[in-house]
Amino acid sequence: MQAPLIGITPDIAQQPAAHGPTDRLLLNLDYTEAIVAAGGIPIVLAPTIEPAAYLDLLDGLLLTGGGDVAPKCYGATTVHPETYGVSDLRDHFEMTLIRLALAADLPMLAICRGLQILNVALGGTLLQHIPDQLPHALNHRQQELGIPATDPAHDVSIRPETLLATILGSGRIRVNSYHHQAIADLATPLQLAATAPDGVIEAVELPHATFVLAVQWHPERLFRHHPLQAALFSALVDAARLKMRRRAARIP
Repeated sequence: MQAPLIGITPDIAQQPAAHGPTDRLLLNLDYTEAIVAAGGIPIVLAPTIEPAAYLDLLDGLLLTGGGDVAPKCYGATTVHPETYGVSDLRDHFEMTLIRLALAADLPMLAICRGLQILNVALGGTLLQHIPDQLPHALNHRQQELGIPATDPAHDVSIRPETLLATILGSGRIRVNSYHHQAIADLATPLQLAATAPDGVIEAVELPHATFVLAVQWHPERLFRHHPLQAALFSALVDAARLKMRRRAARIP
């Protein structure tokens, strides 16, 4: 049996080119390499077709980082000046994809922006700029502290008896951090799984799903030199493999 197919959502940005501005899909290779290392086959999902077209093809889903979610998606009436990289196409595509994937019980791992769009898709809200709304918070942009993205920057505390704890263990671990937004109001279906020392939500999960886990940090930048983080991708691929086998068993 082939390896499970993991759909990965890319970022979207307009970039200059010799022939003029061009809309491009952007994806750090770290994401695809982490899936391959875990035993999956990464499939980059073009957002220009209906998300439903992917559901019968995929065994798992990886929501990636990138630009900010449009504040209008969670009912905000103002846009903070630090908001950047908004793509209405990406927001619509991912929120639709999330809802369809949840209905199909498709295993899902969400990273950074992925955590935020998952929360928004389920009815939650976001802090638009942590330094302004939580002035005593840690600096969650470690690049401003001169810390490389591949190095941990702060602790997170993992709650016991969560899916995250079964994968990484409960207690404290070190993670990297380069985001300026975070969950404000947690969507009702989601369960808190980890927090930073300043109270910022660092991980959430969906208790009644087979596998839905979201983290605010970037394990794809850590997994090579911090093997504990590789377990997140292995858990996604393992859940996707089980989904694939169950699907195959139903085919005459």
